[in-house]
Amino acid sequence: MNFPATGFLIPAGSKNWPGEERYPLGHGKTTIGRAPSCDVQINIPTVSRLHAELNWADGRLMLTHLSAVNHTLVNGIPVREVVALRGGDLIEIADGILLRLELYTSGEEVTLAIGRDNRRMYAILHADVVGYSRLTEDNDIATARQIEACLSVIRRETERRSGRVVNIAGDGILLLFPSGEAALTCGITCQQAFAALNRTLPPTRRMEFRIGINSGDILITPTGAMIGDAINIAARVQALASPGGILVTGVVHDQLQGHDGFRFEYVQTNELKNISREVRTYRVAV
Repeated sequence: MNFPATGFLIPAGSKNWPGEERYPLGHGKTTIGRAPSCDVQINIPTVSRLHAELNWADGRLMLTHLSAVNHTLVNGIPVREVVALRGGDLIEIADGILLRLELYTSGEEVTLAIGRDNRRMYAILHADVVGYSRLTEDNDIATARQIEACLSVIRRETERRSGRVVNIAGDGILLLFPSGEAALTCGITCQQAFAALNRTLPPTRRMEFRIGINSGDILITPTGAMIGDAINIAARVQALASPGGILVTGVVHDQLQGHDGFRFEYVQTNELKNISREVRTYRVAV
């Protein structure tokens, strides 16, 4: 096969289907769907015959959602019409079918980059629901509706700030942002929205989140896995936050010194589990 100049779509995640190890992207249109004529054929019932389409426009790769039945997401955010893509994006087709996008500028780069790990700097937001097991045991249907409402807020605010919804596992949520300012603004807006949703509920049914934010280097493997101390630290800091509150690391605090609109209060320097260095934490006014 002659490698095209633009890159590949690479199946990622745990849900597999009989297909190729990678799908080359040319300079024209690439179709995704269940139909045999599709460039990326995914023969699974929840995938529409023509589900989505990738096309180049003015030097940018654009994704168009075409299915009238099931969704297409990019980095956890639903695609309603057309969205611009970038290398490393995760495209989700229907229910959990993931394709990772790798873009290159030459055939030589393609050959060298297959199987290559990438490192990128991100601001990491980790959120967790307080007392999720208790809420579920009390009323699992009501809890499911509440978490859906909260996730809708998270996805909307993340998309507004060019972030990525990387993982949602039960009550745990991992988001990535291009800057600490974007991550913290999203966190504050979400906590304010959650508080508004809770005002009409009795105290025992309120859904409160703890949020931790860190910034650092993340290793992205060829399968789309994201690994790094920066993610672990965000999770550890989140566990120290108060219900409805936000804690940030010293790295994020230092990055945002001089930014208007943020008020920080030093909490303490922590020794975090399985982290060799101490981490300063700051409480953020919501």
